[in-house]
Amino acid sequence: MSWVRLIDIDEPVVIWLGALGSIYAIYKVLSAYLATPSAAYVLRGPDSPSWLFGNDHHMRMYRNETLARWLQEYGTTFAIHGFFGSRDLLITDTKAAAFIINRPADFPKHNLMMRISKKVFGDGLLAAEDLEHKKQRKVLNPAFSVAAMRDISPMIMQVAHEMRDQWKIKLSKSTYGPSCQEIDVLDWAHKAALDMIGIAGFGYKFNSLYHSSNELARAFNELSTNLKVFSFAGLLNMLFPILTHLPTKSNLATKRSMAIMRRIGSKMIVEKKAEANQLRESSSGLRKDLLSLLIRANMKENAAEALDDETLLAQISTFLLAGHETTATAVSWGLYALAKDPNMQKKLRDEVLAVHNDSPSMDELNALPYLSNFVKETLRLTPPIVAVKRVAREDTFVPLSQPIINKHGDEVHELFIRRGEGVYSHMYAMNVRFDLWGPDALEFKPERFDKLPEAVSDTPSMFANISSFSAGPKGCIGWRMAVLEFKAILFTMVRTFEFRIDPTLEISGQFVIAIKPSVKGQEEKGPQLPLLVSLL
Repeated sequence: MSWVRLIDIDEPVVIWLGALGSIYAIYKVLSAYLATPSAAYVLRGPDSPSWLFGNDHHMRMYRNETLARWLQEYGTTFAIHGFFGSRDLLITDTKAAAFIINRPADFPKHNLMMRISKKVFGDGLLAAEDLEHKKQRKVLNPAFSVAAMRDISPMIMQVAHEMRDQWKIKLSKSTYGPSCQEIDVLDWAHKAALDMIGIAGFGYKFNSLYHSSNELARAFNELSTNLKVFSFAGLLNMLFPILTHLPTKSNLATKRSMAIMRRIGSKMIVEKKAEANQLRESSSGLRKDLLSLLIRANMKENAAEALDDETLLAQISTFLLAGHETTATAVSWGLYALAKDPNMQKKLRDEVLAVHNDSPSMDELNALPYLSNFVKETLRLTPPIVAVKRVAREDTFVPLSQPIINKHGDEVHELFIRRGEGVYSHMYAMNVRFDLWGPDALEFKPERFDKLPEAVSDTPSMFANISSFSAGPKGCIGWRMAVLEFKAILFTMVRTFEFRIDPTLEISGQFVIAIKPSVKGQEEKGPQLPLLVSLL
């Protein structure tokens, strides 16, 4: 006999009571869940101009007065519209940004960005997550140490000199008057950066500055050209990976380029391993390029911690694309800033000409205060990558350093972010916050780094209190090399040449891997920066 019959209650009544109890329990759970609404839906933010792309256009702009206005209007953290009508958060609150950046396991990269990273870099550092990322970072760290940068500094300066000498030859055939020529400095910055990462990264000579027909250089340049991931076709390829198998011209070119890079990269690894084994017992004769350092460090690891050949191969793509793009983009924006301001250019030139050595060491470059300030200010206002999108792995409360006002007029002291929702750590936006950097935050002023406002010390940063290289466990591992290359090129070129810009040209930013200079009205030509260059 059932307990229902013992207490004389009809069985259907019990079933209904059980159902009602279950419904009530679900209601209580949902009520508690909905009682804490997602920040993406209760915070204020701009309207969406497009259901398909949302506010994406304004997320990838330089000299972004619109973004600066949003920060003033909505506060340090606000809601934005993502792709396909989704809602995300843009975060510049220093405490919230640090919380997210320092917890990559809780806030991994967005799936779309992971697809891009894996397509471009393979399973290298930029595509690795969690324990695999820690493992790779541990092996890679020695190759990007201060000591390693000192060792490669002469190689970097040598390439800067080669760039200078090629420009002198070009100016000898001037069409704009005595020793004056229009030069696409972005194109040349790409060539120099590729040669720098080639020789300092792998001990490999691309000779891009000499218009070499090097097979690896051609493959890399073709791959870079085809990686317009934020074009409509590129977006479709990332959303629907099966499309990358279609025999389109772009897909075939990309596969061909990656096959060449893979073949030559595999050969490099075999040769570097053989060399490391041959010199294992000797400290003399060891190569100082980054790949050699990486392979020697990897050989010291136990089998469980060592990187396999496939992962080592992926690091070559990572070094090439990530390192090369950062330097070339920064150099071009820096020369653009100098071309627009003759007084600033003269001040920098006076400092570098006072150095009686055209091949200074890394430490000597770092001792030049205005050069250092200029590099910092360029990277603050024109970071090659402006934002990184991450996704909450679980429902999470994120603390704020200061309260913000939601769309109901209430103060918010922490952010509730639901599982799967996106958050943008926006490096550019954090670099131009008026309450951190002052009312002149959008102005290019290198001297601001002589005495920074105390408030910027809370900014998550790997370099100079700016967010341009991100921070935390996934901050840019190669920032020291990028800064060294930037300084070496500026030092060499500003000593030798004067830069001007045609006043009829308007320069804007165009997103192709990084945000690069482009001539307004000539976007179909792709990124470019034509400057008038004169020999001093």
